[in-house]
Amino acid sequence: MEDEPTSISITVCGDGGTGKSSISLRLVRSKWTHEYDPTVQDSYSVTRIVDGRTYHLNLTDTAGQEEYRGLWAASNLEADAYLLVYDITVAESLTALDYFNDLVEMESEERMLKPNAVPHIKIVAGNKCDLANSRAVSSAEGLEWARNHDCGFMETSARNVVNIEETFELIVRRVVAARQAVKEGKPWGAAALAASDEQKEKDDREKNEVSGMDDYDSKREKRWGCCSIM
Repeated sequence: MEDEPTSISITVCGDGGTGKSSISLRLVRSKWTHEYDPTVQDSYSVTRIVDGRTYHLNLTDTAGQEEYRGLWAASNLEADAYLLVYDITVAESLTALDYFNDLVEMESEERMLKPNAVPHIKIVAGNKCDLANSRAVSSAEGLEWARNHDCGFMETSARNVVNIEETFELIVRRVVAARQAVKEGKPWGAAALAASDEQKEKDDREKNEVSGMDDYDSKREKRWGCCSIM
């Protein structure tokens, strides 16, 4: 009998106009729109298979505009993971993540007081990497912010479908790893995440070498173009 799908809740947050809804809709409906319609809050559900297992991803697309931030529901801060989105063409959208990160960290302090609490996962997405000519935030700057706040890092393009699936696969893998670490009583943190990701990368490389794919790195670079995965 096939196992029941595992549920993972993800809150998508960031400043207004960064493309949070575009990322969510691209994942859920394979849809992209160039029209900007400020979101108060939307919820989506989608099923994905990652590493041979089925997961239900429950996404909450939250408001980014300051006038709507007070409407944040407490449930938004009880997610398994947070996708913090900024616009690579607007430098202020990266610094705006400080506000959302502070909210998440305040909730985390209470969460981790509970027995067998699983720490939340945070991934930063530098969106609109297809607009390279208008870039205001370098990949290095985005990565530095992510590392300073114990987050994973991606650059994405909802318009050109760059790193959308990969971003959510990374979230799933990290949530699963965090849950497993707590279950086994193992330490969990940024160092453990980095080691886990490095091992996954090593395993993928070895698998592709065995398959005769010696040009793995060049294919990866061609596929992801201007965008980074860290």
